[in-house]
Amino acid sequence: MSQKSPDLPPPSKDFFLGRQPILNRAQELFAYELLFRGAGSSAAHITDDLSATAAVIAHATELGMEQVVGNFLGFVNIDAQVLLSDFIKFLPRDKVVLEILETVKATPEVLARIVEMKAAGFTFALDDVISDSEDVRKLIPLVEVVKVDIAGIAPSALATLAQAMRSPHRKLLAEKVETLAEFERCMALGFDYFQGYYFARPIILSG
Repeated sequence: MSQKSPDLPPPSKDFFLGRQPILNRAQELFAYELLFRGAGSSAAHITDDLSATAAVIAHATELGMEQVVGNFLGFVNIDAQVLLSDFIKFLPRDKVVLEILETVKATPEVLARIVEMKAAGFTFALDDVISDSEDVRKLIPLVEVVKVDIAGIAPSALATLAQAMRSPHRKLLAEKVETLAEFERCMALGFDYFQGYYFARPIILSG
């Protein structure tokens, strides 16, 4: 049973919605990751994942998902607290991918909640994967996209990890791609999607 949450808070004047493109192999826009950004800052300063996600949802709702992502998908970060809350019910299931943070442990409650949300039509991604850990192995059958943090893994180990993560039922996304050489290496390894400063830094949206 999910934890009950209060009504979605009003958008804060101290918060702006960040948006970073996710591209396909043809370097065409596939989706955006929606990011928490404090006012006057290009970086996230997050002390409470639930509050940060609630702020992202509130601002995306205020601006309108069509305005925020257009005809594309929006990736939204969630931790275990958010996953087990009701905040995510405010998101249109056909417009978002729920991105499970690397801090989430694959407890029976978490796994059951993901199964429940998938049955309701939500899509999941696994964020910041740098190893084939026990939690990753439990979560990976339930996600449609695996985001590999190429900055957090040695280049020599990237091919092995990509092979372990690959499946006909999942897409591989290389994140933190910062150079042409890194992009070309990930292309050669068969990654489907790409995100990072090589393509674009996050832009800040406001009402």
